Amino acid sequence: MNRKTPAPPRSITRVVPALLLAGLSPALAADELPITELAPITVSAHSGTAIPYDSSGCSVTVLDIPQLEKEGIYSLTEALTTVPGVFVTPGGGLNGRGNVSKATIRGLAKDSYLLPMIDGMLANTSNGNNLVTSNIIARSNLFDLGKVEVLRGAQAASYGGGAISGVLFMETPRGEGKPSLRIFQEHGSNNAFTSNIATQGQLDKLHFFLSSTYESTDNDIRSASGTRPETPEIGQYENFAQALRLDYELNENTTFTTTYRREDAEYHYGYNYASAWGEPMPYKFRSNLITAKIESKISNFYTASLMGGYYGADNMLGTGYNSDLRNVQVEWRNALHWCKHHTTTAHFRWTRSQYDNNSDKLQKTLENVYALAVEHIYQPSSNWTNSLAARLDYSSIHNAMPAVRAASSYSFNDDTTRLFSSFGRGYRSPSSFQRSHGVIAIPSWWGYGMDYYHGNPRLKCETSWSADFGIEQQLGDAHTLTITLFWEQTKDGITTETRNGENYYINKAGHWTSQGVEIVLNAELGDAWHTGYTLAFTYAQPKDQNDAPLPDSCRQVWSADIHTSPLEGLTVGFGGAAATGRRDWDASKMDSYCTLRCYAEYIINEHLKLHARVENLTDEKFVTDSGSGDILAPGTSFYGGFTFTY
Repeated sequence: MNRKTPAPPRSITRVVPALLLAGLSPALAADELPITELAPITVSAHSGTAIPYDSSGCSVTVLDIPQLEKEGIYSLTEALTTVPGVFVTPGGGLNGRGNVSKATIRGLAKDSYLLPMIDGMLANTSNGNNLVTSNIIARSNLFDLGKVEVLRGAQAASYGGGAISGVLFMETPRGEGKPSLRIFQEHGSNNAFTSNIATQGQLDKLHFFLSSTYESTDNDIRSASGTRPETPEIGQYENFAQALRLDYELNENTTFTTTYRREDAEYHYGYNYASAWGEPMPYKFRSNLITAKIESKISNFYTASLMGGYYGADNMLGTGYNSDLRNVQVEWRNALHWCKHHTTTAHFRWTRSQYDNNSDKLQKTLENVYALAVEHIYQPSSNWTNSLAARLDYSSIHNAMPAVRAASSYSFNDDTTRLFSSFGRGYRSPSSFQRSHGVIAIPSWWGYGMDYYHGNPRLKCETSWSADFGIEQQLGDAHTLTITLFWEQTKDGITTETRNGENYYINKAGHWTSQGVEIVLNAELGDAWHTGYTLAFTYAQPKDQNDAPLPDSCRQVWSADIHTSPLEGLTVGFGGAAATGRRDWDASKMDSYCTLRCYAEYIINEHLKLHARVENLTDEKFVTDSGSGDILAPGTSFYGGFTFTY
């Protein structure tokens, strides 16, 4: 039977382009492709083994970045709102573009439950969350990201600690084709300005990509009471970001790749937002990443890669709080194809993490983690793929942490129907801040005075189990319907208990559970003005063992988009996002909302295109964070600009 592999629609797909190592896709017979040819498509959920997107049993969504840019979506925050099962506060975070953002995956909202990875590097550590996930989501743009995918469910078997509810995988683009230059500029409401210059291409054996982005805005800071900051600097945001990737083909079987990424951002907070705006307090986030990797086809049956990297991140809140994270990582990956039915991948990873914090009585913490992971993929037929992964992480602080995951995908009805499922385990270690000895005093972020936290050296790791079961059905030639049932349960959740006005870290008794359904309907109608649409809905029931709602959770999330091209070169469309059943940091109810947007793009010629968009068309007023004094989401905003390509 010849398998169909349709092009992934918009941003709702199940596969990403190449991860760290591309072995042979088990979906291909031995006479169809050299066994260890570096395949153009891999599923990162399967440790680098190339599996077509319609063969993965894991819940994976890939962002179609070119299509998102057509829709006027350039920030990672807004892009993630299109992913089923993921809820991110629109507008860039709690108080406007550039501030830290909260991400909710299938109703579970802890920032540390989502593991970010950039160019194969872990951007977290069990030594301390360092707000890395929140900062990456809030400040990243799509200009220097070639691949972005979101894996839902416990993924520790492939990625290790931190992947308790999902993984945010990102990669710098690989340069291809004739060298080109792109200049992007956009101006908008609240003195918003974004500029990106990027060049990429191929020169003989060298592939290159270089990007530089500058972004600034005053934001639209306002409270539910109608007040606005008296000090103009409050809410201002500025960010410089650069990215570089070089790929050099040493020979037909071996490629050397290096990447470098840098970010320098600053956001201006104000004390006690709602009542006394006060003087601004700058929050700075800086990061540097560098990786080097060599991968090679050793033989017709064996490929391998060796990668080393460094990731450093600093965040500073005024002069009273600062922390920094330093990660060094070495990883050796291998793929062995035994025959057309069996493929085994294995990797060893060493990570050295150092987390420093200037809070009282918190000393430098150093951790070494040694990880060994193995996955076997068995494909008894061309339409049925199964995988089983196992991992053992050994930490110099927390000793051994095992993880497993099983996944399966089966297609039938001439490949118009596909069933998929996965089951796995995740875990997250307590941070050094949480397990430190003594009392930690930091400036209060929501008022005046100090917040006091009591570390708990006896904290246990949080653990999770998750399960998915879904069906993907083609409806005619262009429409696809996907329905996924999910369940996830975490135990030993790390939280704080307040006693006499001070906070004590504890492992919460019982469990937190979220279960529900994701529904996605999409289509691309090429013969009807190139019209397309996507509708995604997630319903979750996040509760504790007493059926009480969880903090920072959300029950129902919708996202929708429809676009068309009535004239040659012109694309127009409308989009929307909605959320109900929202809960704040203390599990109190928050208002529901529904935001609408419109956008247009007009291609004048092969070098120049114009674009415009309007965000929050109806000026929907909803609270994004009650802890900061009922700050409202940004109001109606207008943006316009151009892209020049040569």
